[in-house]
Amino acid sequence: MKKKYLLLMIVGCLILASCAKNEKQNTEQKAEKKTEEKTNNENISLFAAASLEESLAKIIPEFEKENNVKVDVNLASSGKLQKQIEQKAPCDVFVSAGQKQVKALEKEKLVKESRSLLKNKLVIVKHKETDVKISKIEDLENIKGKIAVAELETVPVGQYTKQSLTHYNLLDKLQEKFVYGKNVKDTLRFVDSKEVEVGFVYSSDAVTDDMVEVAFNVDESSHKPIVYPITKTTYSKNTEMQNKLYEFLQNELSTKYFKEAGFESSDE
Repeated sequence: MKKKYLLLMIVGCLILASCAKNEKQNTEQKAEKKTEEKTNNENISLFAAASLEESLAKIIPEFEKENNVKVDVNLASSGKLQKQIEQKAPCDVFVSAGQKQVKALEKEKLVKESRSLLKNKLVIVKHKETDVKISKIEDLENIKGKIAVAELETVPVGQYTKQSLTHYNLLDKLQEKFVYGKNVKDTLRFVDSKEVEVGFVYSSDAVTDDMVEVAFNVDESSHKPIVYPITKTTYSKNTEMQNKLYEFLQNELSTKYFKEAGFESSDE
């Protein structure tokens, strides 16, 4: 009787030990799965030129829904974003409004796999309620009010503006009239508020702002081609999602939204 009882006790202990072991394994597997899901779905960061604001407002929600991930979008001048990447600020994908910024980052080996994504044009805009007329770029000398430009040295649209005005020998003649914006959207706001007579922005900004209209299309031969490169940082902590976002911004849906916002495909 005692032997039978002892045998039952041993069997019981073995069963309990086996159950405990299985429960521990299940718990560990669940923990590993949660960790894996967290890694795959953790937030990723997109740095993009301010001129892309309207198009990205439509594109990013589509990507987030499809991939069950949150994208932190940092919009600013490309020069400012370049400096942040140089300090290794959290960034997975970078879309610049100029090639200069990306090339500088490539030299520092901070980005990789750069491609041309979009093209744009430089235009002079005025508020729709004003009667400013510009038939040739030299007419800017007759402007009595101020002229809005982005920072000429660090902001791509400002750099293109400087190149064009230098080409026409107008930079020094107009400089005292300049009001400077930190980025192209900042420059556009000066025109919206009628603080200036006209402003230099991208054609895409004129398309997405109902308060302004194009007063003059700047000759593309007077400045370097306006190309928006897309690239990936070399220090991303979530390369799988980084690659997905990088490719998504180049797909047919994203191209559609970019074109609606006034951009041209780099293939055109």
